[in-house]
Amino acid sequence: MRGRTGSGLLARIANRREARRGSRRRGAGDSAAGRSGRSQWPVLAVAVLPGLAAMVALLFTWREVRVTEQGQLTSRFNDAITNLGSPSLDVRFGGIYALERIMQDSPRDQPRVVQVLSAYVRRHASVPATGFAKEPEEPREGQEAPDHRRPATDVTAVVNVLAHRSPGHDGDAPVDWSRADLRGLLLTTWAVEDIAKLPEVGAFPRARAPFAYVNLEGADLRHANLSGVDLRSAFAAESNLRQTQLLRVDLREADLSLADLTEANVIDTDLSGADLSGAILRGAFLGVLDTPSAVEPSDLSRAVLWDADLTGANLGGATLTGAILADADLTGASLVGAHLRGARFSAADRSLQAEVVVGTVAESANLTGADLTGADLHGADLREVNLTRADLTGADLTGADLRGARTTGARLTGARTEGARGLPGSDAPD
Repeated sequence: MRGRTGSGLLARIANRREARRGSRRRGAGDSAAGRSGRSQWPVLAVAVLPGLAAMVALLFTWREVRVTEQGQLTSRFNDAITNLGSPSLDVRFGGIYALERIMQDSPRDQPRVVQVLSAYVRRHASVPATGFAKEPEEPREGQEAPDHRRPATDVTAVVNVLAHRSPGHDGDAPVDWSRADLRGLLLTTWAVEDIAKLPEVGAFPRARAPFAYVNLEGADLRHANLSGVDLRSAFAAESNLRQTQLLRVDLREADLSLADLTEANVIDTDLSGADLSGAILRGAFLGVLDTPSAVEPSDLSRAVLWDADLTGANLGGATLTGAILADADLTGASLVGAHLRGARFSAADRSLQAEVVVGTVAESANLTGADLTGADLHGADLREVNLTRADLTGADLTGADLRGARTTGARLTGARTEGARGLPGSDAPD
């Protein structure tokens, strides 16, 4: 019993010793591995340090390059500004084109360049403090027409530079040509070769010069020719646009209140939602051209023409859907085939006052002697409108409201009058 116990004890002691020896061997191995790993850290550090140093050097170099570039741009900007003030036209040209290059090289500086070039136009081509300059009277029969004024060559250069910029970098710096004298300006980005192809392709180029939100308040643009220009939301109140040619111009939501567009040719132009309150459009052309080219009549849908003077204007085929024409004078105007569905002519519509910014809606429109042949007046509000001697032959007056309208001598032959209210049949001759 004691022998078995003793021999078992010896066996257990031997096993423990062997286990301890194995543990010491493993510990020694781990220790060696640790010493080996620790010994590799300096090697790794030595290998990595050059890369880190190179990266740090690269960062410092990039920063120095940026600082240098900004310094160069600042120097170029200052030189360009100095050149703009030179009495030499050639030097001023250099300053203008230097600023154009700065816009191309540094988009972040474009807002400042736009402001500087806008100020240049206002300074070198300004409307006199006494008002718009007087021009020679129209020649009598047999006399030569006078040459109209053109902008100076440096002003034209600035306009062209701004017309070819990328507007996405303007920031909060819209082009400001308020009270600028730009009579006779030719503004377009259409290439000559594209215009030359017009008879073949039958369509105008799609490009538009970027001048959305431009400030043209009180500007003088008489005899100007604007083709393919983006003037969305332009502020052109009290501007002078007499005898201006507007072709494919985007004037959506523009403010043209009290502007003078006498005898202007407004062709294929979008004036939807524009404010033309108090504007003068005597003899203006906004209708359909008799041409094989793809030219559409101008769009004045939802336009505010309150108190506008449209005497003798040509609006044939034009879109005036939902337009406000209360207080407007359309005496002798041509509205042949015009789209006037839902147009509002009546001062009896009290809701109009909220849409007229300045002034009071007092009278309904005057359409004395107007040609409304084939016009779409479906659902139009014509209450108390003066339609004396107006020609409504073949017009669509379905659902129109003519209560209180003056229709003495009005011609209604072939007009559709289903559901029309207030139309006295006795006043409509055969």
